[in-house]
Amino acid sequence: MLGWASLSAWSDRCAYSDTAEVSVYVDASHRGRGLGRALAEAIVAAGRKAGLHTLLSRIAEGNEISVRLTEALGFRHVGVMHEVGYKFGRRLDVCLMEMVLETES
Repeated sequence: MLGWASLSAWSDRCAYSDTAEVSVYVDASHRGRGLGRALAEAIVAAGRKAGLHTLLSRIAEGNEISVRLTEALGFRHVGVMHEVGYKFGRRLDVCLMEMVLETES
């Protein structure tokens, strides 16, 4: 597998039914070739088509490439969740980013 992208429910509570979390993964052997951008653009388009209002992205600290890609797609940084992740033998902060797909009239 070269990579994948998904939209996942942000919460099972009905108040958040039109909000989803974006996940994108590209195998290390295929990074830097535009596949991540193509997957991310496709998953944002899928969110729009599904009628979602807000997309969220959580990015573990140290993953500046994902932060820059997400910003380039129009997401904005809304906060940091401290020490909520655990990888590589240590606690990690996670950046929370959002994209509002539509505005209420």
